[in-house]
Amino acid sequence: MNRQPPYKLIPDVGSIALVVFVLIAYSFLPGQVPDWAFGLAWFVAALIMVGTVTELFLLYRDYKAGILFPMRNASLFVLLATVVGMPLYLIYTSVRGDYLGPSTLLLIPVFFTLVLRNLFRVRLDMVSLQAKTGFRGPTEVPLFKIEDVAVTDDRITISATGKRPIQLLRVFFFSEHWQALVAKLSAYRN
Repeated sequence: MNRQPPYKLIPDVGSIALVVFVLIAYSFLPGQVPDWAFGLAWFVAALIMVGTVTELFLLYRDYKAGILFPMRNASLFVLLATVVGMPLYLIYTSVRGDYLGPSTLLLIPVFFTLVLRNLFRVRLDMVSLQAKTGFRGPTEVPLFKIEDVAVTDDRITISATGKRPIQLLRVFFFSEHWQALVAKLSAYRN
């Protein structure tokens, strides 16, 4: 099992704990959960948000450095809509005087975490290639284990020792990202 950094581990464990708490507090034992448990749940929600914002910042930093290439599909647009739209919606509801309720507000950090984790992306730095091209975890390949890179007009296929081939389709990348990926991965062609 890969060791996760704390900014990923805390949101993972905290999200499961919050979902269980909300189910217990609002479905199984409504009105019977002590106030200190709600205080603890809000603290966990804050920790989840801190971890998620940290991960979002690191992804943005990698993008600005030219080593992160987000895939142009629904996962990218849902993430962008969430990052921009959710705070605007919360401001709108508070200005209107609407009350979302604590169960909904507690689960917002969980939603942010799920959306961020499902971003399809390729990260290519000086040490490794990490590709998240599906709903499973990302595939990480050290650059020295890349055996071959086959580039055609519409796809890049990366073969590595002990890993199944990674296929990157041109249709899922912005043109400048595609060109950068082709240029960087061409060094590993046979």
